[in-house]
Amino acid sequence: MNAPELPSSKYQILRLVGQGQFGRVFCAVEQATGNLVALKELEHQRFPTKKFLRELRFLLSLEHPNIVNCHTIEHTQTGRYLVMDYCEGGSLRDLLDSEQKISLAQGLKLIADVLLGLEHAHSRSIVHCDLKPENVLLAKDGSRWEAKISDFGIAKLKEEVNKDSLGATGSPAYMAPERFYGQFSIASDLYAVGIMLFEIAVGNRPFSGLPGELMSSHLNETVKIPHTVPFLLRSTIATALQKLPQRRFASAAEMLKSVELAATVEKISIHERQ
Repeated sequence: MNAPELPSSKYQILRLVGQGQFGRVFCAVEQATGNLVALKELEHQRFPTKKFLRELRFLLSLEHPNIVNCHTIEHTQTGRYLVMDYCEGGSLRDLLDSEQKISLAQGLKLIADVLLGLEHAHSRSIVHCDLKPENVLLAKDGSRWEAKISDFGIAKLKEEVNKDSLGATGSPAYMAPERFYGQFSIASDLYAVGIMLFEIAVGNRPFSGLPGELMSSHLNETVKIPHTVPFLLRSTIATALQKLPQRRFASAAEMLKSVELAATVEKISIHERQ
């Protein structure tokens, strides 16, 4: 697919790098500085003005090292684009699917990054609602990767819970039980992090199958965590994946403390630069 040209724009699109929830994502260069950015295309048909303004309001309110930052909007003759951080490392999904097996130390560091970003978003009453490895991007931080949460496209303000139901919008493999009924809270995001942590520690997700099968598993099946996973990490995963939201961690900060304790016992450093 040929990259679109942007007449009269200060950005030149280099290549397609992904497909976001509401449109394509391109790597582009800012012609005046030579800096690389990501341009998130916003399709008018799939992203009406109300949703566009809501996502923009969310994105501009979130400034954190572990969240993909939105810098501006670029209006062109061919469409609208969000100008965002470019993450050269691809996604956590790319890393998990690569031939290079992710180490437990590396995985815990990335999960810690995600939890730091979530704590910031949750403190502003923003729930992501679609956390998964595809929405965790990687950027260089010294000699190792830093995780940044992306795509708050279906994030909702917690105050909207009783006003506007999401239905079952999301990614079934990572959805908390209540999400299948249109309910969500910060605990729903922590459940998704629990699934990602399980995937990092075990090598696969706890549940698989078609969407209907996944829904049944999330609602009814007890997660079986192999004893090859360190004890404290098993405890962290088990708490994050409780069926009832009130039995999970109360906050991203609380879950992060649990991950840090597990890492300390395993003599893994997840915060110091290497």
